[in-house]
Amino acid sequence: MGSNRRYADKVDARMARKIEEMNLRPKFESLPAGVVNAETDKPVQAREPVDVEAWVPITAGKVRIQARAVEWNKTAVRIEWIDSEGQAHSAWVFLGSVKRR
Repeated sequence: MGSNRRYADKVDARMARKIEEMNLRPKFESLPAGVVNAETDKPVQAREPVDVEAWVPITAGKVRIQARAVEWNKTAVRIEWIDSEGQAHSAWVFLGSVKRR
């Protein structure tokens, strides 16, 4: 089966744009393990996830999201959420950046 050479340049340009957009997209950041301090302050596991609104650090600042708190300690909360593209995420954030919905 032959290839369609007529549109090859357009397809290549579109793929290059998509790759560039993916690299420019902000990435979610989780607190480092040393800040969470889970080894000395053991996190409490939620019996059922708690609906929360949280400020999550990203490479370009912070963003507020709707999430579910799944565990926490005196310093931080681990939240989980699904983004607009259907991808699942999980991050540790400071306790003060989370509010119950």
